[in-house]
Amino acid sequence: MVNFSERSSGAAATPNTVALAEQRARSGGVELLNLSDSNPTRLGLAPAVLPQVYRADPRGPLSAREMLAHYISTERRHAVPAAQLYLLSSTSQAYAWLMQLLCDPGDIVLAPAPGYPLVEQIARLSGVQVRYYRLGLHEGWAIDTAHLEQLLAEHASDGGSSEAVCQRGDVAPKIAGTQGVPAVLTAHQRGRVRAVVVINPGNPTGTYTHHFERERLVELCARYGVALISDEVFFNYPLMSARSTAPSAAAGAASPVRLSGDARVLTFGLDGLSKNLAAPGAKVAWIQVSGPLPDVCEAQMRLDGIADTFLPMSDIICAQLPQLLNEIPAQQEVVRCRCLTNLAALRELVSREPSGVASVLEPEGGWSALLRFPATIAEDELITALIQRGITAQPGYFFDMPIPGFVSISLLLEPDRFRMGVELLLAEIARRA
Repeated sequence: MVNFSERSSGAAATPNTVALAEQRARSGGVELLNLSDSNPTRLGLAPAVLPQVYRADPRGPLSAREMLAHYISTERRHAVPAAQLYLLSSTSQAYAWLMQLLCDPGDIVLAPAPGYPLVEQIARLSGVQVRYYRLGLHEGWAIDTAHLEQLLAEHASDGGSSEAVCQRGDVAPKIAGTQGVPAVLTAHQRGRVRAVVVINPGNPTGTYTHHFERERLVELCARYGVALISDEVFFNYPLMSARSTAPSAAAGAASPVRLSGDARVLTFGLDGLSKNLAAPGAKVAWIQVSGPLPDVCEAQMRLDGIADTFLPMSDIICAQLPQLLNEIPAQQEVVRCRCLTNLAALRELVSREPSGVASVLEPEGGWSALLRFPATIAEDELITALIQRGITAQPGYFFDMPIPGFVSISLLLEPDRFRMGVELLLAEIARRA
């Protein structure tokens, strides 16, 4: 069984005496006049352009969830019930809700490094600590499941290590948001691991979770009684090709797999329209809840209470959901074509660069690629020199790469500007090598 936070125990309160009496009266056919009704849409006061009756549903309007469930079920070729889905404004909000659901202040979530620092930023605002498990770099990135298991074992019970758990593995924090972490935590600040976060595919590593990793993740989460949170916003942007050098591709392993929908351990799958439509302003996201029935029932009872407190999903936005869902396949194809075009150009430019000091870490999915260069070249100096020439990029230490010598490159740029920028970047690298 998964442990839930104490603070979420009162989120879904049991019906009080008045609510129970109202239920009995209505079930007996009594039509009650509510003298305390303050819902304008039930009282003939809503503007004509808006839905005339607003019925609060903590999971999001049922009709919208049914449309989304149909879309997801068609895409994945297996049934996804609308009852498993929660609609909300963003995956960032989803992270915050799940930390409130699972974690009391001082508890821990495990997240991958290298990786985008969003999880840590949300955790801090939620009073939750982050401990980072390593992604190993060999011919490609892979979850270091031995390190993950070690962290689970160390923090499986109250009062874990006094080491500062917000720091990312053995890498000193170098980005905004990781500064000022105390070296020693007091006893009441030490918590238990409540969830493992997986980014599938990773950002900026571009590596999917594969079958052998999924099985190990599920086994470890089940053994230690922790939930699994799988962020899959980039899942539908595969970049794999015959030139991929990732271990999974080289070994002929099975295709990437979603973790969302797994019934063996309490799992929260995160996805949304902002990435599926390549439109950051499309603020519609969803959580898919799955797992063993007792855990799911308890999680949804508590999550309903949290969602009911915030009620983030507007009926106005949900009314546009059918059109937005219809746009996804065509929009994804446009974005994939752009990314594949630029990735091919990146490979070509790197292969033609005379010094040969740079290489591409082949991504499996997502919108970015990592360029690797000699660790003797200071990342900050490289990027600041480029800024003087009108170009900027994100150095590897932004994502806590295990070693220096990386830059993250977006594959979304217009192809001509992409080629120009990469040529200047490669020239600067060669000049400094």
